[in-house]
Amino acid sequence: MLQSLLRRYKAAIFDLDGTLVDSMRAWDHICRDWLSGKGKIPEDTLEQKLETMTLEEAAEYVIGFYEISLPPSQIIKQWEDMVLYQYEHTITLKDGAAELIKLLAASGMKLGIATSCFPAACESVLARHGIRDYFSALVYTNSVSRNKTFPDIFLACAEKLKAEPGDCVVFEDLYASLAGIRAAGMGAVAVYDDSGARDWERFRQEADYAVMSLSLA
Repeated sequence: MLQSLLRRYKAAIFDLDGTLVDSMRAWDHICRDWLSGKGKIPEDTLEQKLETMTLEEAAEYVIGFYEISLPPSQIIKQWEDMVLYQYEHTITLKDGAAELIKLLAASGMKLGIATSCFPAACESVLARHGIRDYFSALVYTNSVSRNKTFPDIFLACAEKLKAEPGDCVVFEDLYASLAGIRAAGMGAVAVYDDSGARDWERFRQEADYAVMSLSLA
């Protein structure tokens, strides 16, 4: 697969959480725990409803659905504070991530990040693992108008990389993001993560490539 990627594409765009870093557990129950702390009873399907949302969309959702009288910015700040320590100290890279990034960079590929995470966490975890400088573009969903089911963030990252969309391939663990990748006209590598196990089979079948581990890419 790697040789095919190198022949076909000039730029690789990586999702962060669940793709490059093993961080999904840090987010699994953040909103649920936060709501419980506010005396609210979280719905059983809360995490499924939030999985494709940006932090801003998630904050707006809980404000409306749970009648929370706080501004979105304050809610987001509280959520970010709950997970930042883990990005700074404990969250690890996915298996093979560092080696793959270095190999792609050495081959001349332009590398970017397109993530729903927040800048302080993203910058911290990449720097701590020594791979920050391989990425010439970092784009966050809060800097574009829509979430990753739309093409906006992928197109913005390609623009920053000075790459044509058709020359880009996206590494992503969330099946719902495939719609945005396809709308952007880019290739897709499905990366397995336990958090997306329920959608893995259709993601694997619909993506251009699929890997259980980046060490096999």
